Amino acid sequence: MKKFIISIVVLVGLLNIPGGLSAHHAMEYIEMESYSTARKGEFVFHLHYDYMVDDSEIPELDHWEMTPGMSWGITNRLMFDVHTHFAKFGVGHLAEDSGFEPLGPSPFMEAVAGCLQYRVTEDWPVNIAVAAGFEVPFQRAKDLLGSEDFAYSGMLIATKDFENHANVTINICHEREGDEGATFWAIGGKTPLSSDSHGVAAGIELLGSFDEASDNWSVLPGVYMPVGSQSMTLKTGIEIGKGGGADIIRGNVTLMCRF
Repeated sequence: MKKFIISIVVLVGLLNIPGGLSAHHAMEYIEMESYSTARKGEFVFHLHYDYMVDDSEIPELDHWEMTPGMSWGITNRLMFDVHTHFAKFGVGHLAEDSGFEPLGPSPFMEAVAGCLQYRVTEDWPVNIAVAAGFEVPFQRAKDLLGSEDFAYSGMLIATKDFENHANVTINICHEREGDEGATFWAIGGKTPLSSDSHGVAAGIELLGSFDEASDNWSVLPGVYMPVGSQSMTLKTGIEIGKGGGADIIRGNVTLMCRF
């Protein structure tokens, strides 16, 4: 209980840091952070590809992002993750008319991000973890996208495991960038599709914001499957919903490898 109270205090403190953002080392799901972490001395390489349609009526807002990263288990409960974003943006994302019409600038390194995640409880009926992350934009992102500020985030993760590796997880996340901040929620569930608890699984993630909730929500069904061995996992899914009132679509493919 003492560790739980200390972690909540740390999380609340991090939420008050001026800044905003979320990490990409979702072990069990595609977008949501899961309770599980890399164990002491374990590394997890992850590579994500996302194609995002931010407004189905404005193709200039389409963009894609390649996100390679590495997670490291500092202890059996504390994990550090670092990843970077290599991205291609359409002209609709540019801060000002910069002569890149009609296709937008070439792909570039947008930002580097880090995260610490700590599993507060173990073997409780509902287990709790906390995470805190940051993202630092590179100069090209500042020049083209107007990304001037560091982003910070703090997250509370609650999870419940069921028999045969089924799971339900809830995230509550607050992100800040400069003077702007927003609080997000997510709830997801997954279950194996066969009697093999370590085989192919399917899940669904419901994602949303507490701010202008009816204009900011999405549904992300996904499939998660081992590739060759239990140490390598391929995940894929398609997210649909609303972002700022516009129709959004996102396709994701993620490869994770533990070693």
